[in-house]
Amino acid sequence: MFQYRRKKTAIYKKISFWITILILILAIYFAFLSHKRTITLGNTKKEAKIHNSDCNHVLFPSAPIISSSKLNDPNEVQLVHALKNGLKKPFATDQALFSSLDSLKRKSILYKVTENNFYLFKSLTHSQPYLIPEAIDLLNEIGFRFQQKLDERNKNFFRFQITSLLRTEEEQMRLHHRNRNAASHSTHMYGTTVDISYKNFYNTKTNRLEPSYDAVQAMTKVLIDMRQECRLLCVREHHQSCFHITVVVCLPDRIKKKRSFSYKL
Repeated sequence: MFQYRRKKTAIYKKISFWITILILILAIYFAFLSHKRTITLGNTKKEAKIHNSDCNHVLFPSAPIISSSKLNDPNEVQLVHALKNGLKKPFATDQALFSSLDSLKRKSILYKVTENNFYLFKSLTHSQPYLIPEAIDLLNEIGFRFQQKLDERNKNFFRFQITSLLRTEEEQMRLHHRNRNAASHSTHMYGTTVDISYKNFYNTKTNRLEPSYDAVQAMTKVLIDMRQECRLLCVREHHQSCFHITVVVCLPDRIKKKRSFSYKL
């Protein structure tokens, strides 16, 4: 009887052992599948949300704009749209911005931008990762179209870098003192504007930043297409090696409906 119990206990132990091994194998397998579908940027694994409003930006922009195939919209032109659609008043200091963030989010005025499977941040030394919701939607759609163009070139392992977003007045002044080419009154102070680097792109295969002719051409084509659609204003800045982009917002009463979906690589 005692030997029978010992054999029975040994069988249970073997079964428990192999069940544990099976669970570990399944966990590793599903983790592998998840890794294939979602890229890792820093410590984040996030989908990109694409929101499109059913509105013709060429016919119903909230501020004047003419369709163009050139990326040469100066700060003064972009500022018209920033003043119309962005923050009513720039924040004087970083502290003033941080103390107002909860209120701005509740009122759907300003949201935090996070890295996702389209883009990552370069070290943000003179700006904060916040934009108006329309600018975030634009940024994610640029990323979506960028991946489509890269697919055509079999180069869809590149992601673009964001180098600047929202700036307070004190950050803008620090940047102006450091770089005289930076405007003292910038669209960046209104949460409508983002800078995208064309100098280097993140290669998910090599896990490093590197220049890429194909990625530059893909990004340029995306921005030209969206400039023709009056979705954005853009200038290619040579000193900073970036595309300086301001969102164009449609008139609210012309938006019929909003469509959204998640994009996961």
